[in-house]
Amino acid sequence: MLWSYIKKILLLIAISIIIFTAWEMGAERTYEQSLVGITNIVLPIIKKDTRIDLETTGKDNTYQFRVYTRVQGRMGNYPQETGGLMEPFVIVLSWQLFLFFVLNFKTALKLLTINIVSFVVIQVIFLIFLTGYYNSAVQQFLFDMMLDNFYIIALIIVIKDNILHPVFRRKTDSVN
Repeated sequence: MLWSYIKKILLLIAISIIIFTAWEMGAERTYEQSLVGITNIVLPIIKKDTRIDLETTGKDNTYQFRVYTRVQGRMGNYPQETGGLMEPFVIVLSWQLFLFFVLNFKTALKLLTINIVSFVVIQVIFLIFLTGYYNSAVQQFLFDMMLDNFYIIALIIVIKDNILHPVFRRKTDSVN
């Protein structure tokens, strides 16, 4: 029984290392660009004259968002760091891929779809709040509140999945 848990933990660590390596080799930029693209598709429905771009900061090859929007009646733009928005996706993706090895394919695919779509939707909402940062005190509050909470959201996804589909519990420990 213990050996089974150790194998699962080692598998999860190996998948996480592979995903993190891919992340560092360019997958993060691809994901950031995808997230910005999805947000820019949704933004015209909510706000006119607003878009988000991804740009390099010039230091350490890091990236930041640049928001172009109307502030106090005039077009303007401002930078915003990506903060803890991107890295938690590594946790979610690693966990979802791990589930394909320990659950049946149909269940793992269902969880992957639900969790990834939910996580991306929350991140798009966050970016939409970013576009109104200087126009609305409510949006500024929600943006600040969500800024570093994506790790917590990723952890909640992992815990929820493990409660609904026990991976690291004995079958006798599961809740009916």
